[in-house]
Amino acid sequence: MEGDLRHETFMAKDQLPELYTNRDLARARRRGKIVGWLQGGAAVLLFGIGYSLIGWIPTLLVLGLVGFVVYRLLRKPGGEED
Repeated sequence: MEGDLRHETFMAKDQLPELYTNRDLARARRRGKIVGWLQGGAAVLLFGIGYSLIGWIPTLLVLGLVGFVVYRLLRKPGGEED
């Protein structure tokens, strides 16, 4: 009797309610794998793009600093307007 109770309590994952068929389960697993591969590919692509842009950060900082220095040198002293 105890064995029957344990069997009802812990169902195997292939024992499905009547709402789903084995075909539905196989389709869901296949789609889940496809979605996982697409998400993984997108993550790798975005990481690669982000990693390649990291090299531009020092360049942009230097250009910004040079631009600021040139602006300060060319600006009229005292902030006077015509």
